[in-house]
Amino acid sequence: MTSPPRWSSPLTWPLFLNRDGGLSRPRKCTGRGTGAPCPVGWPIGRKFLSLASSASFATYFGVDGLPPVFGRQQFERRFRMPLPVFLRIYHAIKDRPFWAQRVNATGQPQAHPLQKLVAAFRVLAYGESNDRAEEYVRLSRSTIALAVKLFTEFMVDELGPHYLRPRTPPEIEKILARNAERGLPGCLGSLDCSHWEWSSCPKARAGTYQGRDGRRSIVIEAICDEDTWIYHIFAGSPGSLNDINVLYQSPM
Repeated sequence: MTSPPRWSSPLTWPLFLNRDGGLSRPRKCTGRGTGAPCPVGWPIGRKFLSLASSASFATYFGVDGLPPVFGRQQFERRFRMPLPVFLRIYHAIKDRPFWAQRVNATGQPQAHPLQKLVAAFRVLAYGESNDRAEEYVRLSRSTIALAVKLFTEFMVDELGPHYLRPRTPPEIEKILARNAERGLPGCLGSLDCSHWEWSSCPKARAGTYQGRDGRRSIVIEAICDEDTWIYHIFAGSPGSLNDINVLYQSPM
């Protein structure tokens, strides 16, 4: 088993990235009595914005005419949506104030809109912390947290009135006609409840949110038609409730 390297000589000290983009070695901290190296800038790889943006493009979208590393099937499994839907959201949000790519006072381009959007999707799709997403997109924790907040507000404010709404009379007639042909007259859609595991559930609420499988979860009630158009959703009920009890709490 090898021992960790010691910074006994300036030649063995790691390189750091200066604020002007150059490389330098750490200087010795004075006045501390230890002689330990003190960084004069950021560690290499801390925030390579352009590199992280290129990695996101190459991984799922392809660059310079090359195919992406992962196909559409892997993209849909990891982002929980088809690629055309993701691109539609990206083009709708990329020119907004927070998402648009800006240039700082030194003339360097800042984070690409794709980096912020991918970070928000990773946090929401995987339920991971902001620090975990930082390793891939190279954005700060506060930026990722703000991206998640603004992305959810965008989805609710911009797409909610169009998708998450009651059906119009013409749409209801079409749904009833299609379901009648399938032998289900009078059926408007399918109602079901899903249990989403809450891995970070506080111990004080473990009994309330523990389901019959022994896991803590939150119940999400949804109604959709055969086109998987969800026009009703109710979330937040404890996992200890069954579908009937959730239906009693639902505002439907």
